Amino acid sequence: MGKGGKGAEAAAAAAGAGEEENMAAWLVAKNTLKIMPFKLPPVGTYDVRVRMKAVGICGSDVHYLREMRIAHFVVKEPMVIGHECAGVIEEVGSGVTHLAVGDRVALEPGISCWRCRHCKGGRYNLCEDMKFFATPPVHGSLANQASKSKQF
Repeated sequence: MGKGGKGAEAAAAAAGAGEEENMAAWLVAKNTLKIMPFKLPPVGTYDVRVRMKAVGICGSDVHYLREMRIAHFVVKEPMVIGHECAGVIEEVGSGVTHLAVGDRVALEPGISCWRCRHCKGGRYNLCEDMKFFATPPVHGSLANQASKSKQF
């Protein structure tokens, strides 16, 4: 990966741009952020798309920016940062019944598996396969829009 050069721009181009270009803060190299397009996948049956209104910059975001890693989580390719976020729902999947377009929400940055014994028991915070926004290989939410499962 170069110093935020063509490799990062190629990754953003591969991510594409939707009807309205969704711009995001990409960590492309140590101490280097670039604002570039970030294409989100279509909203799934149980997902929501949120227009970000606020995204906090956490110590972990700063650590990734300075070191390109936290413990064994290493940024090997451009990654969208940010995981403490809130916004307004813009789109809901067909299976979402308790949220609606226009609802204001804060997003849980954790992505649970919903298959392990903890998730099935309602204790998703103990998920055996937890992933997080803005922790490789998952992109974050410092963008115009982000998508998330309806559970959060």
